[in-house]
Amino acid sequence: MSFADMTALALGRAFEEGKADPREVAEDFLERAALNDPDKRIYVRLLERRARAEAEAAAGRAERGLRRHALDGVPLSWKDLFDVANEATAGGSLALKTRIPAHDAEVLARATRAGAVCLGKTTMTEFAFSGLGINPKFGTPANPHDSKIERVPGGSSAGAGVSVASGLAAGAIGTDTGGSVRIPAAWNGLVGLKTTAGRLPLSGTVPLSPSFDTVGPLAKDVQDASALLALLEGKQARPVVPASLDRVTLWLPGGIGWSEVEPQIASALDAAIRRLVRAGVKIVEHALPELDEIHALAWNPKASRLVAEAYAQWGQVLRKNEELIYRPVFERVMAGEKLMAGDLLRADLSRREITARYLTATAGVDAVLMPSVAIAPPPIAELEPGGDAYGRANRMALRNTTIGNQLGLTAISLPCGRDDNGLPIGLMLQSAPYTEEKLLSLGLAIERALH
Repeated sequence: MSFADMTALALGRAFEEGKADPREVAEDFLERAALNDPDKRIYVRLLERRARAEAEAAAGRAERGLRRHALDGVPLSWKDLFDVANEATAGGSLALKTRIPAHDAEVLARATRAGAVCLGKTTMTEFAFSGLGINPKFGTPANPHDSKIERVPGGSSAGAGVSVASGLAAGAIGTDTGGSVRIPAAWNGLVGLKTTAGRLPLSGTVPLSPSFDTVGPLAKDVQDASALLALLEGKQARPVVPASLDRVTLWLPGGIGWSEVEPQIASALDAAIRRLVRAGVKIVEHALPELDEIHALAWNPKASRLVAEAYAQWGQVLRKNEELIYRPVFERVMAGEKLMAGDLLRADLSRREITARYLTATAGVDAVLMPSVAIAPPPIAELEPGGDAYGRANRMALRNTTIGNQLGLTAISLPCGRDDNGLPIGLMLQSAPYTEEKLLSLGLAIERALH
């Protein structure tokens, strides 16, 4: 039995049926992680003692027929901004390397109570402030889908995506402030769920922008993503019922979300849409100007609440530790120093007004469809020095996903093919706040139709 190839739910069923032992599975993942990640570019730290103890407890419950959850005993990775009791939680930054919390983050505590096994903490962009996943200070995990050129993994949940795509975790927990779950999911061939802000607690996480920070899973398929969401909410997993595609209406908005899309990505999305139409999906092609408006507002250098909150959280720390900080991250955070309260408040009013119009306009459709990311993952070496190339690639990586955060939506990235280099391509669906269950149902139906 190849544990690396199994979904999280399949591993859980194997434990339930006595076909696998959580101790054996945890040991297998720990051994392969140590062997395949010697430079710790995927895992900042493996938590062997904790993982083995949790697997031992899960095995005992399985033997007595007392499993707590469908994912009881299943090994997961956690982004290095989730507090782990008595373990350094640095948020990807050397400036925080001595930060050792006394308690687990609330979502980790919930998962642990349900029996999940915490394998370790995964690498990430410093302070979660980039969509590329580059971190020269802690190490950048290479995208596993190109064996010749080391390409960016997507960020900021970089190690999270690579841990699952490389078979070094059955699922991963990350955060998404501007796309940090969906980008690595898209570039690693995974399902990434951006939850509605406020649905999952942020207590015990290293913050970037509390107005937009969200917790979400990266998974091998939609059913796993749903089970992981339930785990993080402290609820039992329920099977996802696929939507009836002949009753589904999707909106293709054109505009900013579909501009400058690389040809092979556009071709893969077009093929996917045609397949969905054959399966009965109704497609509405119509302009949605609110997307362009929210994009312009999000990237207005004089009115970014995200940058303002990042600076408020970390400006003093970065100023005192400038030599320890990756320059592109330092510059993005410190740009908040010049922001004015009046401009930010006017932007907040505009954001609320645009969001209201967007929700009214899209009320009659099931989801808005766009490419998750408009570009393929670039080579790490071309971008690591920073500068204009880094800035352009980072903005293109984040462009489509950031829209959902700014509008307060829920969204999901689904695999929908590969380019000529074998690099995965993501299809993104976004829908109204707190419609995660509906979006997962739709995502499962689309997943089945495309694969």
